[in-house]
Amino acid sequence: MQHHHRRDRPEEPILPDELDPDAAAEAPATWDVMLKRGLRKRCPRCGGGHLFRSWVRMKERCPHCGFKFEREPGFFIGAYFVNFAVTEGLLFITVILFVAVKNNNPDAGLILPLVIAAVIAVVAPIAGYPFARTIWSAIDLAMTPLELDEILAARDHLRESC
Repeated sequence: MQHHHRRDRPEEPILPDELDPDAAAEAPATWDVMLKRGLRKRCPRCGGGHLFRSWVRMKERCPHCGFKFEREPGFFIGAYFVNFAVTEGLLFITVILFVAVKNNNPDAGLILPLVIAAVIAVVAPIAGYPFARTIWSAIDLAMTPLELDEILAARDHLRESC
C-alpha cells in the first residue's frame, strides 16, 4: 500500500482516498507550527483556513482535513482561559503604563487610563475570541495527539461531505 503524505498547500482539502490509518504514524506538526497556525485562525492539524461561519461561530470540523475541534464536552473552556489571559495581560500593561506616567507626572488624571482599560476589557475578548479558539485547539492537539478513532472519524466526515 502506498503511503500518502498531506499536501503542503493547506488550501487543498485532503481527499478521502488520501487519508488512511497510516496517517496515525505520520509525525504531527511541531508545537511552534501548531501555535502559529492557531494565531492565524488556521487548523492546527493541516493549516487549512475558513474555520468560522461567523466571527463567533466555529465550524465543527476543519473543512480541509476533517479534524473535530471540540474533542470532548466543555473543550472550549480552555479557549476562554486563553482569551481571559490575553485580556488580563493587556489590562496589566495598561496599569503599569499608568503607574509609570503617574510616577513622572503626579498630576496625571485617571479618566484616560480608565477609558482605555474599559475599551480593552470590552474589545479585546470580542476581537480575540476566534483566535483564542484556534490557539486552544493548537495547544490541545500539541498536548494530546489524535487517536486512531479521531483520524478515522475525520476521514469518514470528509467522505460524507464530498
